[in-house]
Amino acid sequence: MPQRDLQFSFGSNGAPAIREQIALARAAESHGFSHFSAFDDLFFRPAWPTLFSVAQHTTRIGLGPSVVNPYLTHPALIAEYAAILEEVAPGRAYLGIGRGAFLEEIHVEISRPLRALREAIALIRQLWAGNAAAYEGEIFSLRPGAALHFPPPARAIPIMLGTWGERGARLSGELADELKAGSLWSVRYAQHLWHHITEGSERAGRHTQTCGLVLGPLTAIAEDRAAAAACARQTLVFYLPYLAPMPQFLGMEEQLSRIQARQAEGDLPGAAALISDDLLQEFALFGTPGDVIASIERTAAETALTRVEFGMPHGPGGSAAALQLLGERVLPHFSR
Repeated sequence: MPQRDLQFSFGSNGAPAIREQIALARAAESHGFSHFSAFDDLFFRPAWPTLFSVAQHTTRIGLGPSVVNPYLTHPALIAEYAAILEEVAPGRAYLGIGRGAFLEEIHVEISRPLRALREAIALIRQLWAGNAAAYEGEIFSLRPGAALHFPPPARAIPIMLGTWGERGARLSGELADELKAGSLWSVRYAQHLWHHITEGSERAGRHTQTCGLVLGPLTAIAEDRAAAAACARQTLVFYLPYLAPMPQFLGMEEQLSRIQARQAEGDLPGAAALISDDLLQEFALFGTPGDVIASIERTAAETALTRVEFGMPHGPGGSAAALQLLGERVLPHFSR
């Protein structure tokens, strides 16, 4: 696997208040994280207001949503929001885009996701380039003359595609600057994704290292290993139903079925208890600072990993305590 400089980012969902998000981002910046990502999960605080607020209280750290989707927000508006983020945080914005999740809660159908993402990326880049030509897609379109009525970004804003699937990985290799697989820490599946990223890159005539590989594992760090593992299990049991095809690829369908049956009975603690250590290690990065360092080293050595995005729940002590542990005990190891 190709080895590249490893970056570290801190991802936060929209549960914390804006003032808490600002404090987390400032702390992440002071500890040397490369990015602060705002998750855009439905029914949480949306990413864009958080990012605009954080941008005004930071100076260096990269900022972006992880990820928005073209089903709730038209790609033209996504292009506008990202351009404004680049305006208030020059050289720091990135755009994370994907098919979205939890949309069934509001009866929004996710149809033809690969086509929708391909067209969304093309339309967004056309607007950023100041190109006022017509865009005629199968799902999205622009009339001739449609363009931003404010200066477009002065640089090409990086685009990260959030996906777990093979076709999404090939699309990332073809079009994106990064692929992010959230809630994943499996070496086998990361290698699988990289194979399809390189296929897409080669098909598009791009260098195979043009697209970076970002893993966003469920993260739980604490001085107490058992407490960290319990925290990670409690979060994973909530996300597992949405992580297909990863559990199936890893041959964990039977265990997943038992967990989902317990969930259907309303017994979340019982469902979490059924998550084996092997299953947990495929999706979560957890344990003491030493455990986390060793796990990152193994994954980086065996995959084409370019960035780790530490995702929720962060740890049993909360996000601020986890960020401090990561910043003071984990990142310095890799900066050395």
